[in-house]
Parts: sequence; structure tokens; C-alpha cells
Amino acid sequence: MKAGFIGLGNMGLPMAQRIRAEGHDLTLYARRQASLEPFAGTDGVTFAATPAELGAAVDAVGICVFDAAGVEEVVFGPDGLAGAMEPGSVVLVHSTLSPAQIRSIAERATPYGLRVLDAPVSGGSPRALAGELTIMVGGDTEALADVSDLLSALSRHVVHLGGVGAGSYAKLVNNTLFAAQIALADDAMRAGEALGIDPAGLADILTTSSSACVASGVRLRAGSLAGIAGTPADATLTKDVTLTADLLGDAPGSELVDVARRFVAGMRAEDRP
Repeated sequence: MKAGFIGLGNMGLPMAQRIRAEGHDLTLYARRQASLEPFAGTDGVTFAATPAELGAAVDAVGICVFDAAGVEEVVFGPDGLAGAMEPGSVVLVHSTLSPAQIRSIAERATPYGLRVLDAPVSGGSPRALAGELTIMVGGDTEALADVSDLLSALSRHVVHLGGVGAGSYAKLVNNTLFAAQIALADDAMRAGEALGIDPAGLADILTTSSSACVASGVRLRAGSLAGIAGTPADATLTKDVTLTADLLGDAPGSELVDVARRFVAGMRAEDRP
């Protein structure tokens, strides 16, 4: 399959590298030339000057930019994908958006004959390179079947959850739980301090015992919430907790947001002068 990819950041770069490593012809677009440098001289990789040029050359494109505004720019903006891709082409949105945002994008793409799949990912860069991401998909099952070979390059765990927006719901819940677990790990370290437990020893225990998880490991390796502030995890989780809070309101499960907001509050405290 002729694949395209836009958004070569912390997650997008290893995803694109994995797609090429699995033998797919790959066309890339990036606003910054430096983002393309890891692919310089790579056989089977072509650089496009605009999203439209990329779209005209591929059957499916993955988009992994930061937010909805970024997705809309590359799809519908000047020299965007819409109108350049062949009808029936598939647009895989790996960015984490609100369900309403991804549904709006899918609806706007329909008159162009484009099939949008809501396909956020989880797992981090090492798992992206290894093809071991989790991909949460919302959208048409036929479109998903048509890109199954492409997605299999990225993941052994592709979960179809329903219509467009379902993948985003799942990703937001996942990331909100992640933020809450970081906040709870910080609480645990402060509880240990209050009880006079050696911090290094407690961190060792909490990373190897029954309470250990990926999120708590982020907090314990950082040493404090201050060590996470300003990192990609800060920006991503703060955005996603805010989106989840807006969606849930006071519905059942909103207690999860209450805990996750302690992570957001910690990040904002570190941003203050």
C-alpha cells in the first residue's frame, strides 16, 4: 500500500519509521525540514512539498499532529489533503481529539469521498518502533479492513470500538487514568515522606511491587511532579484531562477526573513564576 504520514513528532516519527521498515512505500510531509532528516536517503521514502502533493500520491495517510486545529489544517487548509486524494482513500487520525472534533472532521471529509478513521494510539516511542502500539479505532469497518495491512505494521492490538469518535472516547479515558495514576504516585511518595520512609527505597519498592504501572513509573523516575512539567507528557495529559472533564461533567466516573485534575494542578503550579 502507498502510505503517507504527516506529523513526525515524538510518536509520529517512530510510527512512520515502522511503516517503512515493514515495506510500505511512504510519502512524508512536514512543515520543518529538520523533521524529515531521519529519512534522508532512505529507499522507498518520498518527501512532498504540501499535504496535497502527498495526498495525490497515496492510498491512505496517517496524521499524528498535536490537536484538531492541526488536523484541520493539513486536511482542509490551503494545499490540504481534501480534493487531492482519490475518492475512497482513508485518512487515519492518530491525534487525540474530542469525539465532536473528529466527527466534524469526518463529516467535512465525506463530500470529498474520503473515509476518516478515528485511530488514536497508545504505547510510547519504543513500542511504536517495535510495532506494539495499541490502536483504538472508531469508524467504518470496511475502511478499517482496507487499511488492516498498514495498521498491522504499527500494532498487534487494533481494537475497533464503534463509529467515529469511539476511539477518541477510549483514548481520553486512558490518558485521564494515566494522569490520575501519576497524581496518586505523587501522593504515595508524599505519604512515605510523612511516615519517614527513605524516598529512594520507597520509589524502588513502588516500581517493582504490586502497585507498579507505567504511569507511576513516569512520576517515580522523574523524582517529582516538577520533573514532568514542561515535557510532552505534561502538554498531552493536561489537554486530554481537560477534554475528558468537559465531556463527563458530573456523570458516573467523574471521580477519575477529580484525581487527574491534581496532576493538571501540579503542572500549572510548576509553570508559575
